[in-house]
Amino acid sequence: MTLACSCDYDDIAWWHEGAAEVAPLATKRSRLCCSCKARIAVGEDCSAVRRWRNPNPGSVAERIYADEEPLATWYLCDRCAGLYESLDSLGFCGLIGQDLRAVCREYGQMQREAGVYRGQMTDRRATP
Repeated sequence: MTLACSCDYDDIAWWHEGAAEVAPLATKRSRLCCSCKARIAVGEDCSAVRRWRNPNPGSVAERIYADEEPLATWYLCDRCAGLYESLDSLGFCGLIGQDLRAVCREYGQMQREAGVYRGQMTDRRATP
């Protein structure tokens, strides 16, 4: 999966509300960043990503949770949480679960190809 500006998904396997505010990890054990797979020690800054899915029809999970079955919470390390916030504020979707470092490299490449780093964008605006 790469950068996408469209959030129209017909049949999604799971969904999330976005990353929570950055706060110290308050679990009993360390966790792995869902993006870069770096270890997040207890007490280090991170962002929690709560996830849900639709339970299978007729399953025990459907009887227990009805229409939203909670999944395991994923975590973003402090660096990846910042990358997620930046890319999300630019309007990109489907970022959770991807390596955000690679996604940022892809975004930088898109900007270079568009001429943003060489001043071509400002030159085009100056001439009607």
